[in-house]
Amino acid sequence: MSLHVAVDFGTSSTCVAISAHGREPQVVVFDGQPLVPSAVFAAADGTLFVGQEAERQAAVDPARYEPHPKRRVDEGELLLGNTVLPVVDVVRAVLARAVGEARRVGGGAPVDLLVLTHPADWGTVRTRVLLQAARGLGREVVLVPEPVAAAVFHSASHSIPDGAALAVLDLGGGTVDASVVARAGRSFRVLSAKGDPSFGGADIDQALLEHVGGLVAAKDPEAWQQLVEGREMADRRKRRVLRQDVRGAKETLSRHAYTDVPMPPPFPDAHVTRSDLEQLIAAPISRAAALAGAAVRDAGLAPQQLAGVFLVGGSSRIPLVARMVHEQIRVVPTSIDQPETVVARGALRAVSLDPERTGGVPQPKGPSGEVTHNLRVGDEATRKITRRITPPPSGQFPVSFPAASPPPRKKSKAPLFITIGVVAVLAAAGVGGYYWLKPKGTQEQPAPQGDRIAVYDYSFVRPDGWEQTGGAAPVRQVLLQPIDRRNSDGEQPEARIAVQEQTLEYDSDADRARALSELKNTFEQRKEKGDVVADFSEKSSFAGKSVVHYREVVGTTGVDWYIQFAGEHQVSIGCQATEATKAQVSTACEQIVRSLVIKS
Repeated sequence: MSLHVAVDFGTSSTCVAISAHGREPQVVVFDGQPLVPSAVFAAADGTLFVGQEAERQAAVDPARYEPHPKRRVDEGELLLGNTVLPVVDVVRAVLARAVGEARRVGGGAPVDLLVLTHPADWGTVRTRVLLQAARGLGREVVLVPEPVAAAVFHSASHSIPDGAALAVLDLGGGTVDASVVARAGRSFRVLSAKGDPSFGGADIDQALLEHVGGLVAAKDPEAWQQLVEGREMADRRKRRVLRQDVRGAKETLSRHAYTDVPMPPPFPDAHVTRSDLEQLIAAPISRAAALAGAAVRDAGLAPQQLAGVFLVGGSSRIPLVARMVHEQIRVVPTSIDQPETVVARGALRAVSLDPERTGGVPQPKGPSGEVTHNLRVGDEATRKITRRITPPPSGQFPVSFPAASPPPRKKSKAPLFITIGVVAVLAAAGVGGYYWLKPKGTQEQPAPQGDRIAVYDYSFVRPDGWEQTGGAAPVRQVLLQPIDRRNSDGEQPEARIAVQEQTLEYDSDADRARALSELKNTFEQRKEKGDVVADFSEKSSFAGKSVVHYREVVGTTGVDWYIQFAGEHQVSIGCQATEATKAQVSTACEQIVRSLVIKS
C-alpha cells in the first residue's frame, strides 16, 4: 500500500491529510475534529502528551504544558516543569502523533512520503528543525511553503493563467501570513511574503473571553478572578471548559448573528453578538488585511493584476476578514467551508513520490529531506512535482555517475547533489566545470535583470526556458531543469542545474589559498581512488569571471563545477548534460554564474 501523508503543523492546531494509492486526499479526523491541538505536555516520567491529551494534562500541572510549540521553534530548548527538552523533540512529538493517526487510518501502512508545510518566510534554520523532527517518520520527507500548497489547492477548482498571481491570506491560530504566489508555466513561485507572529485565532479567543468577563464579572468580581487565575484543580478544569466554549462561540458567530456562552456558577450565561466580536477585533483584522495589501505591493503588482485572493486558516471564516480584505485590495476574496484544511490537502495535491527517482526502493542512507518552493502544476489536479533530490550523508561522495544517455523509456535515477563540507560534488554530465574564487575587494558584477531566484543567502537570474523544480533545505539547494525536458524522440535528456550553499569554518577572502588547497586535495583523493578521471586548472575564465576549472569524467558522463567562495560562504553550481544538451546547459550555467550574488 502506498501511503502519502501531509502535515500542516500550525501554531495552535495541526491538520493532517492522507492519500492512499494516489487517491484524492482526505483529512484525518482526531476525536471527531479535522484538527488536533499542537499542544504538548511533558509528564514527570518523560512521557510527552499531544493534542487534547496535553490540554487535559495541563489542568494537573500547567508548568509542564506548551500550547504553541511552533512559536518556540527558534529557542533551541524548552523548560517544561523541571524538564529541559530540545525544541526538536517537542515538535517531533506533534509530528509523530499526526503520522501515527494517519497510519491508523491507512491501515498501519508505512509512510512512503511525508509532506511538511511551513510559512513562506521560514529560513533554513527553522526548516531544519522540521526536517530533524521528522527524521524516520516517512521514507521520504518533503517541505512545501504553505502559500504554495494553498495556491495549488485553489488552482484545482479555479483557473490561474500562466503568469498570473494569487494572493493568499492565512489566518491561523497564532499567526497571520500574507503571500503572493505566481504561476509560471507548470510552477508556482512565492513572489512576496509578509507575516505577523503576534496575532491569530488564539488572540481572538482571548479577546472574546475578556469581553465575556466584562459582561458577567460584575456579579462576583472575586469569583471571576478565581476562575481565570485560580490554581486549584477545580479552577483549572472550569477554565479549560470555558475557553473551549468561548472558542465555540467565536466559530458560531461566523455563521450566526449571536450566540450564548454557557458559564459556570455563580455566573449567568453570556450573550454575545457578531457585532461585539467585530468591535473587539476590527483593529488587528484591519492590520491583517493591510499585510495582504503590502504583500501585493511588494510583489510589484496592482490589485487588478491578481487572479484572485484566497483566504485560508480557521479564523478566515469570520465575515469581517473578507470584508476588510475586499476594502483593502478591492478584490472579492475566495474561501471554502473548511479553510483550516486547505494547506494540508493542497500539499498532497502538489507533491507525489517520484518512483522513477528511487525505483520504489527505500533509501536508508542520506538525510531524507527536500524543499520545494516552486511546485510543478499539471493537468491532473496539480498532483505531481518534478524531480526532487536527496543529498547524501555528510562527508560522502558518489562512487559512480550515470551514463550519458538514459536507458530507453526510463529517466535517469541519479540525483544531483553536493556533499556538505568544504568541497561539493554533483553527479552530473556536462561541458567542463569551474570554481570561482572572488578576489579580495572585488565588487560583484551587475546582475542581468530578469526572474531572480533568491531563496537562501544567494540569488541568481533564472535562465530563460528553465524552471525551478525543487531543492534540499538542509544544504540550501535549488534545482532547475528545462521547462521542456523531452527531446524529439520523447526521451528524457540529462539537463539539470543545482545551486547550493555551504558555510565554511574560515574566511575564504582572507585565506583563499586554503580554499583552493582543500578543494584540490579532495579532488586528488578521489582521483587516487580511481573514482574519476578529471582535469583540474586553478586559472581559467568563465562568464567573465576568474575561475578555477574542475571537470570530472566517468565514461561518457562528467561533472560540471562552478563555485564561488565569498567570505564564509561557498555557493556551488553544478550542471548536468548529455552531448545533445551541452549547449543548452552551458548557456544556462553561464547566465547563473554571471548573475550570482551572495549576501554578505
